[in-house]
Amino acid sequence: MLIEIRCDKFRERTIKFHSGLNVVLGDSVATNSIGKSTLLMVLDFVYGGESFLDHNKDVVDELGHHDYFFAFQCGKEWVHFRRGTHTPDLVYKCDDKYAEVKPISIEEYTAFLKASYSLGDIELSFRSIVSLFSRVWGKENLDVKHPLHSFKGQKPSDCVTNTIKLFKKYEPIKILSETVKDRNDQKTTISKAAKTGLISKTTKKKYKENVNRINAIDSEIKEIKNNLKKYAVNISEIANREVMELKIEKDRLLEEKLRLDSRLLRVRNDINQNKAIKSKHLEPLVKYFPDVNTTKLEEVESFHSSITKILRKELRSSEAELDLLLSSISEEIDLIDKKIAASLAELDNPNVVIDRVYELSQDHSVASKEIEYFEMDTQVKADLKESKELLAAEKIRILELIEDILNDKNRRNVTEIYSEERRSPKLNLGQNSYTFELVEDTGTGKAYSNLILLDLAFLEVTALPFLVHDSVLFKNIQNDAVAKLIALYESTGKQTFIAIDEVEKYGDVAEKKLKEKKVIQLDNNNVLYIKDWRK
Repeated sequence: MLIEIRCDKFRERTIKFHSGLNVVLGDSVATNSIGKSTLLMVLDFVYGGESFLDHNKDVVDELGHHDYFFAFQCGKEWVHFRRGTHTPDLVYKCDDKYAEVKPISIEEYTAFLKASYSLGDIELSFRSIVSLFSRVWGKENLDVKHPLHSFKGQKPSDCVTNTIKLFKKYEPIKILSETVKDRNDQKTTISKAAKTGLISKTTKKKYKENVNRINAIDSEIKEIKNNLKKYAVNISEIANREVMELKIEKDRLLEEKLRLDSRLLRVRNDINQNKAIKSKHLEPLVKYFPDVNTTKLEEVESFHSSITKILRKELRSSEAELDLLLSSISEEIDLIDKKIAASLAELDNPNVVIDRVYELSQDHSVASKEIEYFEMDTQVKADLKESKELLAAEKIRILELIEDILNDKNRRNVTEIYSEERRSPKLNLGQNSYTFELVEDTGTGKAYSNLILLDLAFLEVTALPFLVHDSVLFKNIQNDAVAKLIALYESTGKQTFIAIDEVEKYGDVAEKKLKEKKVIQLDNNNVLYIKDWRK
């Protein structure tokens, strides 16, 4: 736990801390700008934060760069450090007289804090664990409707994940998430291989065709093996079968060629018919209709001419495209004709059997690979879907458990603070978002009270090591509720740091407790630092 902070710029050079509740006490008239929030920001700085440097620039502007010396008790041992405003990325480990021993990075320092507070089994950095629950004026975590946001731009999904990690429930989600990632990578790899042509992209229809094709090939090869002697005497049966297949393919191509020829003929007719009327053709019209507005007609015809040019350009493009398609089909037909001729020419050649078996084996290999890739792709997609469903189910189960723990603790604390079975706020955790329902009383005081109670619930049911709450949270909460909150802070058994003023209004018991637990008292004449720059 934190034992002390020293600074030669403090009015009281050393501020001592103790276990349980630590109070930064203001005066009876709630004087502002005396250093209450600033000291809490210094606490955050001591715990590795950066907000002090960003929000409290006036401290450095007025006092110049300076150092903070602080000590933690780890078991029976005290460990001493120094961190300065000039080079905040360096923390110096010191001896018990605060003489420098060695510099370490801020990352090494926060790793030390995480280990010292026994937080090693939480899959978050030390700052990710504690920063949210250091609620000081000037930080971005005071939004009562978004209590899990450490800063305004944080993704709600990250807030939910951090909560799961803080409860040490992330391990099964991590394992399932890695499985989802691996299977998603497999799916992406197969997709890229198909796009680059390394493997054939196969549809479900093509898959069925390949299955039927393999069955047919297997049947034909089996027939050839069983009747090889017969084929050696009469090869024409194999050749005729091959010729028949080629003729079927040729008929399909001829049909496609006929369709494309018809389309090409229509396109060429459209090109020839799209001609504009020239101005000289309007002269006979003027002869019979002298009052006709030829200028207007020419404008209209000019428009028609422009449209015609556009249409002709598109038609020319279609004509070229159809020419290419017809040329390709004609080449395929020529190739089939050559294969038919070659097959018929080899009716008396025994090599035709070998060639046919080779051709069938090649077709079989291609179809088999396409089937294999299709089945692999289908299986990967099915596995990915199943993994996502398992991940979602496990995440929902864990989130519901965390919800129940926090909301039950909240309900009990609300009842204790308000001495009645009042409806308590409800935290709803979704997989990628969350809500904090304030219910009934949505006034400022009750809203901040709900925020404090939620933090205290986290402090009690997780390994969260400490809380820091600024006086702004207490301003509008009813007095008797604040008095009971003080007892609740003390009951957690962990270090809590609060800034508060006007303590007399909270009753004798609360006032006595707050004064007993104060670490420093600030007022208009006794500000935090040796210099008062309000005037």
